Amino acid sequence: MRSSSHHRQFAALAALLIVAIVGGLGLTAARAVLFPRVDAPNRVNAIVIVAGAADDRYVYARHLAEEGMTDRILVSMPSPEANSSYSSAIDAYCEDSPVVSRDGRLIQIECFRPDVDTTEGEATAATRLARERGYGSLLVVTYWGHVSRVRIYFEQCFDGTVYVTDTPRPLSKSRKDALLHETGGYLKAFLKPAC
Repeated sequence: MRSSSHHRQFAALAALLIVAIVGGLGLTAARAVLFPRVDAPNRVNAIVIVAGAADDRYVYARHLAEEGMTDRILVSMPSPEANSSYSSAIDAYCEDSPVVSRDGRLIQIECFRPDVDTTEGEATAATRLARERGYGSLLVVTYWGHVSRVRIYFEQCFDGTVYVTDTPRPLSKSRKDALLHETGGYLKAFLKPAC
């Protein structure tokens, strides 16, 4: 009898511990998705734009470069199969290089295809380009709910300093949708590193 009582107590404590761990991980992921840490560096070697269509990340990255943050922008391009207005817009953005800033500097826009059409694929391709070109710092621009996951993947792959920011005009994605989508990706980033 006594042994059975100890087993029940142990099982209850184990279940409580599992619930506490899962709850803690869930709260950590929710905080990272809903209230990410964003960076505002003064100068970087390049700005990287991860793919996304419904916000102003392309305009914002170019604005930051024109303000003097960098002279180089790396743009993740959608897969060649994507025949859409988004794909055409990115092609036009990429063809508009170099851009001349108001102070006369040339800003180079270089587009690349991710290794795989995922955030991990964008991180591995962009960091490989950055290493090949000798860049020591990157600012990655994405939407608010994606900031923490992008940071994880780029920090896993890039040896230099990684900054991540969102855009001034946020993506109109519901907090619930972002939380559901990004929390799974956030946990995947910890369990299966990109590099």
